[in-house]
Amino acid sequence: MPRATAILRHREEVVSGHYLLTLDCPEVAKAAQPGQFVHLRIGDGTDPLLRRPFSILLAQPETGEVQILVRTVGRGTGIIATHDEGVAYDLLGPLGNGWEAPAGGEDVVLVAGGIGVAPLIFFADGLRLMERQPYVRSIFGAANQEALVCWTEFAARCDEFTAVTEDGSAGETGLVTDVLAPELERDRPQHVYACGPDGMLAAVARICRDAGVPCYVSMEQWMGCGVGACLGCAVPASAGGYVRVCADGPVFDATEIDWERMKRR
Repeated sequence: MPRATAILRHREEVVSGHYLLTLDCPEVAKAAQPGQFVHLRIGDGTDPLLRRPFSILLAQPETGEVQILVRTVGRGTGIIATHDEGVAYDLLGPLGNGWEAPAGGEDVVLVAGGIGVAPLIFFADGLRLMERQPYVRSIFGAANQEALVCWTEFAARCDEFTAVTEDGSAGETGLVTDVLAPELERDRPQHVYACGPDGMLAAVARICRDAGVPCYVSMEQWMGCGVGACLGCAVPASAGGYVRVCADGPVFDATEIDWERMKRR
């Protein structure tokens, strides 16, 4: 498995409880593809014991830098928020399967929920470099304006950008799905790519299925090993059994996931 040492070059609190980390890690920067992730060890010892997975927000091969977005939700991520520049991380990566751009030049609709924006920023960056660059529309939803983390970076990489907040503090009021359904009525071939909470992904998958639009989702799940051994990140598959988010994903065709069984977990 790919293993590397990453040096923390810069840590910025972009909004409350959300940190953008710039890591010096040439091996990952050169190999990373949009949609992949790194599995980071937080300390030198066994406390915390398990690594933490983070989607790659950007990778810059020319500088050897990799950026990840960290939301402090527990002890491990809380420790990361206190680290000073120069700290060395042991990480595995890049891991998982990434996004695949449409080959026929179809429009691309990127749907992000909360910190699910991270891999979509990387994907949008890659789409701009394609010889046959697709038209990119993005929808970014969050609970409130503050939770639209890194929205300027996302918007700058898209041809159209719509923000949606549940409390109406920024952009349109409601959920990303309220905006997505009308978007899919456009008389142009399009593909949808989404990352965010499970409930949002299930709704996006349903809307795309009903509209006959291909949909690809990046799943966010708890991970123990990050390489498919522990099965801690397994989710129900539509074909029966389970798929592993770390090894079989994190990007899936939305039809591969059994969303009804996901709801009952």
